[in-house]
Amino acid sequence: MSAQGPATGLRTLVAAAGAFFLVAGFLGRLPAAMNQLGLLLIVSASGRGLALAGTTVAAVGLGTALSAPVIGRLVDRYGPVAVLAGGAAGQVAGLAGVLTALDRSLPGTVVLACAALVGLANPQAGSITRATWSALSRREEDPSHCLRTIRAGLGVESAADEVSFVVGPVSVGVLVTLLGAQGATAGLIVSTVVGEGLLIAWLLSRPGLLGPARRTPATGPGAGAADARGAAGTRGAAGTARTGTPWRSLAPVLAAITAVGVVFGTTQTALTAVHTAHGTPGLTGPVYGSMGLTSALAGVLTPSWPRGPATKMVVGGLLVALGSAALMTLPGTAVTVGVILLMGAGVGTTLVTAYTLLEAQAVGGRVTSLMTLGATANILGVSASSVVTGLIGHNLHLGYAPAVLAGSVLVVLGVRVVPAQHGPRTSAAP
Repeated sequence: MSAQGPATGLRTLVAAAGAFFLVAGFLGRLPAAMNQLGLLLIVSASGRGLALAGTTVAAVGLGTALSAPVIGRLVDRYGPVAVLAGGAAGQVAGLAGVLTALDRSLPGTVVLACAALVGLANPQAGSITRATWSALSRREEDPSHCLRTIRAGLGVESAADEVSFVVGPVSVGVLVTLLGAQGATAGLIVSTVVGEGLLIAWLLSRPGLLGPARRTPATGPGAGAADARGAAGTRGAAGTARTGTPWRSLAPVLAAITAVGVVFGTTQTALTAVHTAHGTPGLTGPVYGSMGLTSALAGVLTPSWPRGPATKMVVGGLLVALGSAALMTLPGTAVTVGVILLMGAGVGTTLVTAYTLLEAQAVGGRVTSLMTLGATANILGVSASSVVTGLIGHNLHLGYAPAVLAGSVLVVLGVRVVPAQHGPRTSAAP
């Protein structure tokens, strides 16, 4: 299969799902991009301290990590609409609880409990949209078109993740600066209702795309391609049949996604500490959000880059490690933004590579489950690094150390492990 350009890939996706799905998928994941940094800034702005703010982010992440595998299985078994609706309601309740706890100066444990509810109720919109592209591609009659759809879809998903991490932090930073904690929390609530509502509306227009209907045998046009692709997805690189989830081959992919989460959590918390110390807390959102610009571009371009996953992961890891090491020197704002942009390119390259490898391992109608495992790995990385960076953040030079370690891990995975992960999709390519 020849490399495709971004414009060709976008046309393929619009033809497969429609432009409204691209918009709904982006807005549906936007609350997740806003909630963690939003709560970090809101708690910090309330005067409760950086330690509680960082732990609040960890509470959201822990809640998400606990519930994500269950949510993935519920979506695979019952469909995404009810899960999205229930998750949105739970997140609204959790955000309202955080606001009440801060306004009434309730103990930090109450803040953390409400933040954990926000995480527990995370409906995993990004995992659902990734699984949707997989389902749409399986309906393609032409196997080569099927491959183009899934590769372009996962590339755009990574780009959407990163664009949301531009829009989300900047929006939260503006809300906190202009409206304070109450207005910012209200903004998070509105974004949750609108974003999840639009995604639910699109899914209602495509009944049976995800959930129980996908486990029935395919019939009609496109059934042969779907069956062939499904068979390819259940065979390893050596061609042997696989009947269950390949946990040994998934482990390095999940480790890579966890490392990317460490980069996110470390960078946002360390930047908060630096700008708070310098008296410029309003810059945290825009500077951190700039990472998403190059990450989004890398997410779109990486599927067209004619290199193997090992090379892509090594390059991504090097950009992350070197950039994080440079930030430990505490450069000025302009240089910091430049370094963050380079790190974003590394993050985007790594994420789209890892999620492509992850999707290729999906068997038995468990695409959403595996995508939520990837999201869980990312959140665990964010949570752990937020706590660690919050504890060591008083030493501004050491704050970025976890991200340096994460980048080094990505390089090691690319050199030592990922070459065996070319996986079933490429081995079965026409």
